[in-house]
Amino acid sequence: MRLPMCVLALAAFTLAPAQEEEKEKDIDNPHHGKQEMVEAGRKLYLNSCSACHGPTGEGGRGPGLIKSGMIRGASNRRLFTTIKDGVRGSDMPPSTLDDGKIWQIVTFVKYLNAPAYETSAAGNADAGERLFFGKAGCVECHSIRGRGGVLGPDLSGAGLTRTYAHLRESLLNPDERPTDGYQGVSIQLKSGRRVEGVARNQTNYSLQVLDAKGGLHLLSSLDIEQVSFRKGSLMPGDYKTRLSKSEIDDLLAFLSRQVIRVPEKEK
Repeated sequence: MRLPMCVLALAAFTLAPAQEEEKEKDIDNPHHGKQEMVEAGRKLYLNSCSACHGPTGEGGRGPGLIKSGMIRGASNRRLFTTIKDGVRGSDMPPSTLDDGKIWQIVTFVKYLNAPAYETSAAGNADAGERLFFGKAGCVECHSIRGRGGVLGPDLSGAGLTRTYAHLRESLLNPDERPTDGYQGVSIQLKSGRRVEGVARNQTNYSLQVLDAKGGLHLLSSLDIEQVSFRKGSLMPGDYKTRLSKSEIDDLLAFLSRQVIRVPEKEK
């Protein structure tokens, strides 16, 4: 039997209820920090919520649940009661799930927005570091604390700027959501020279390209014969087969630990 649709109508979170909530002491999530509850919540979410919010929380008929400041800042009490009681005047019905299963969904939704540093990664970070700077070849395009390439985003603070799910998707499905500002480009100049790298600033008169060695080329449109922009990400798309499951877990564990400054509560 299909479970009723669990639509987190975040748009219905108004200022007045938020102010009232601040006066109440928040309640503890009994499943907080339990990775097995994240997975249990994900299964419930797929069955109950994904029809409106998308399989990965990207949104659809209902609002998106990833990269959401509203969810990240919402208390446990608010998320729990929104799912349990629904939202009057919206498509969000009350849930018929028991409290334990509702908490599992809360755990999963929080996980979707929590910085990777605050989640439990299954792999070995030390082994992941060796992969990053060795077999996986990540260091060729990405840098951590000044060590590495420049064609990809600096990952020194990846543990706080990205969720675990985002890191995993970027590794295994890089073309799904390429990182803004890192579009690959290949340029044939009228002189016969070819310039390849990442497109930076482009106008009607010029194009800047950052090459793999860190050189910045300012090219006049008058000197350009042909420009080819890469449609997908510069990231290799074969890590699913190039690395084993345990190696993928290790690499993600290492990236999850990367922070420029340890959050105050973690010191």
